[in-house]
Amino acid sequence: MDRAAWNELADEFEESVCDIVSDETNDLLRRFVSAARPSARKSVLVDLGCGIGSFILRFGHRFKNIVGVEYAPKIIARAKERCATMDGIEWLTMDAARAAKHIGCRADLTVCLNVITSPSPAVRNAQWASVAAVTKPGCFALVVVPSLESDEMLMDAHKAERSGKTAATAEGLADRDGSRQKHYRRDELKAIFAEHGLEAKRIGKVFSPWSGEGLDKPRAAGAKGPWDWLCLAEKPKRGRSRRATS
Repeated sequence: MDRAAWNELADEFEESVCDIVSDETNDLLRRFVSAARPSARKSVLVDLGCGIGSFILRFGHRFKNIVGVEYAPKIIARAKERCATMDGIEWLTMDAARAAKHIGCRADLTVCLNVITSPSPAVRNAQWASVAAVTKPGCFALVVVPSLESDEMLMDAHKAERSGKTAATAEGLADRDGSRQKHYRRDELKAIFAEHGLEAKRIGKVFSPWSGEGLDKPRAAGAKGPWDWLCLAEKPKRGRSRRATS
């Protein structure tokens, strides 16, 4: 989505955009953030694609300094308003792929939630590279991306409801929020992290309500709800490499 179209969603962000911080139903974000062991005395949080600041509002108290990055001026203005009582926040209006050049390698925790979804492989690669570049060695990145496995589950549910939902392409492009977005398989994520010098430590399902897909829970559905992949990865210290875990 281009900047102008993204800007137009500022006033209706909560109704129109998947905000996993607000929508999750199984409290997995808190557990993964705790696993990164942030310190309110010294840790730096970088939120690449901070939207209206939901993650910063919920978890910002665990960090000493925060950098919020969002490329739509109207949306970052809302984030500033919502976080106005919080100290130690630097706001940058730019896309996530360019942010690393301005921020540098500073983050104890880099967060990137449902941002790396462009249909363009080149754009996605630049965004993954930015996540890795701002994360300090020995520190962590927390990434949420749409799940292709969940989309396949939803396809089965939608068939039961006889809707016109379109199947994902071979490249993992599927319908979401009115546009075609990249969805990921679990094993694909491990390989992507490794390509960018990160080690996957935890990958879990962060669930959201069925109602967000316009569905009641189907009787035959085994899942707790539609899910995104929530991934915690570590950037190894220089000279140290360990095999990624599941």
